[in-house]
Amino acid sequence: MADSKTLIYWLDATGPEDFDEIVRLTLIDAGNKVLFNHVFSTRVVDWWYSDLNGIKPEDTYKKFSFEKYESEIQAIFNKANKLITFNPTINYLKRQGITISPNTAILDLADYFRVLGDENDTIDNLCTYYGYSLPDNIYQRTGLDYTQAINFCWHEMKEYQKAQEK
Repeated sequence: MADSKTLIYWLDATGPEDFDEIVRLTLIDAGNKVLFNHVFSTRVVDWWYSDLNGIKPEDTYKKFSFEKYESEIQAIFNKANKLITFNPTINYLKRQGITISPNTAILDLADYFRVLGDENDTIDNLCTYYGYSLPDNIYQRTGLDYTQAINFCWHEMKEYQKAQEK
């Protein structure tokens, strides 16, 4: 049985940081059950460098804004006691009105994977290390690709940890 209180999430934002808006949020549980998966329109930012997140501004124009889903998103986060992601973006969620309980553990797989502390510590390299195949073309990647990759790598990390403890 999957841990229903563990939440794996991925979000993509527009940049620059002063005006950052979330354009994609995907939430799954530890068993890969999809809890939320949407792309959003933006309120302020109308252009961003799509090669960073694979989401083109024109693909968001007819989508609903983050605010439309805020209560649904908050309800999902309220049920979690552990959040797992790669390079946590909690501040982005807070700026969009989402609160995370101080009792919720936040696991950043990037922290466990950091080798050089530079641009080589990427989700792509994490997936390569643990044998998970992400689509090569960033424009073909979905939020589900990222969350499932994070979930896979987290489970692999736990297995490696068990092996090292023996």
